Amino acid sequence: MNAANLQLTPQDRLPLAGITIVDLTHVIAGPFASMILADLGATVIKVEAPGRGDTARGTPPHDDGISHFFAAVNRNKHSVAINIKTPRGKKLLEQLIAQADVLIHNFRPGVMENLCLGYDVLGQRHPGLVYCAISGFGQDSPLRDRPAFDGVIQAMSGLMSLTGEANGPPVRAGLSVGDFIPGLYAAMSIVVGIREKERHGKGQFIDVSNFDCLFNILGYYVPYYELTGKVPRRTGGAHPTVVPMGGFPTADGYLVVAAFNQGFWRNLCKALGRSDWLDDPRYATLTLRAKHSEPLFEALCAEMRRRTTAEWEEIFKAGDVPCGPVLNVGELVDHPQVRERRLLDHSGRGKMHVPVRPVKYGAFRDGVQKPPPRLGEDTGAVLSRLGFIAGDEELERLAVEGVLEDPRFPQSDREDQAKSQETRA
Repeated sequence: MNAANLQLTPQDRLPLAGITIVDLTHVIAGPFASMILADLGATVIKVEAPGRGDTARGTPPHDDGISHFFAAVNRNKHSVAINIKTPRGKKLLEQLIAQADVLIHNFRPGVMENLCLGYDVLGQRHPGLVYCAISGFGQDSPLRDRPAFDGVIQAMSGLMSLTGEANGPPVRAGLSVGDFIPGLYAAMSIVVGIREKERHGKGQFIDVSNFDCLFNILGYYVPYYELTGKVPRRTGGAHPTVVPMGGFPTADGYLVVAAFNQGFWRNLCKALGRSDWLDDPRYATLTLRAKHSEPLFEALCAEMRRRTTAEWEEIFKAGDVPCGPVLNVGELVDHPQVRERRLLDHSGRGKMHVPVRPVKYGAFRDGVQKPPPRLGEDTGAVLSRLGFIAGDEELERLAVEGVLEDPRFPQSDREDQAKSQETRA
């Protein structure tokens, strides 16, 4: 494809080099998916509305004019600011799609169809197009028209019913798993779509539902309910069936202990100096420990409070007991594990660092090739290189007409824009 020649950053040795993605997504789920693919070498053209762009751009705090929220999920992309509600803007978008291998969006169901850009239209025009639509509840479902954000998805998928203290209210997970997990599924599904296209020569429609993805990770809780008839409940930091597994208070913090099987249970008892528990009939098996979890938990808490987290870590390490301290973000950013595994990289903007490279590939390295783009910073480069705009004169005219945005032309000051976005967000 012509768009394969668009490579504007040194990513040609990465596995998805030559794949072009038109990205109409915003906030987290879609941008996270397209960033994963951009990290692997795909050319991602992020199409945003002039003036505001991705809603995430307005989320404070900002550094170097870029939101921390936006920076976390938009590296290695090219920002093209086009008003697709204008006839010329829509035509430019259609031209971009015609050059692309993949289209990804996370509008509500029906929005793209109303623009005559649904898969029913684009699939006919471009049979090789891999078209991925991310939505809260899927393109065809009883709840398809409901707005959905992370908290809503966590609540309705069952996740929130399992999160929190046993006698407390349901609690949202601290991370936006209702967005990040669907983003992972979307990225994987797009790679599958590309592979299928290579094999059979045809693209396809991919329907990713945030609700479906979170329901999927209920995993063993569903068969547990079917087999026992018991509705799984919140258990705080403890595991509902594997005992003891959970967070225990130490003299100065919390330590998670995971005695997953009989061998680790024996190791734990010995490390605690409580070999007598090995002869206690209440704790003889995993099933019995689960049945008597309350007295065991109380006894464990009493033992664990006798020493600091660091002291128990050393003791359990020597005794081969799986454990880990509850670390906060401040402790993690300079943690030896994070440094050695190179899990953080500079975002390319200001002083911000972002998580990168959770998977290590033997044949190549990915990472921050291009910083998260300013709104529309690649508009002229992308559209001119593809031959859609005949020089700077036409580009400036279209900017003045509000069809597109390019930072070379005086539409807005970047720092003022960040402040105004924060006000509107």
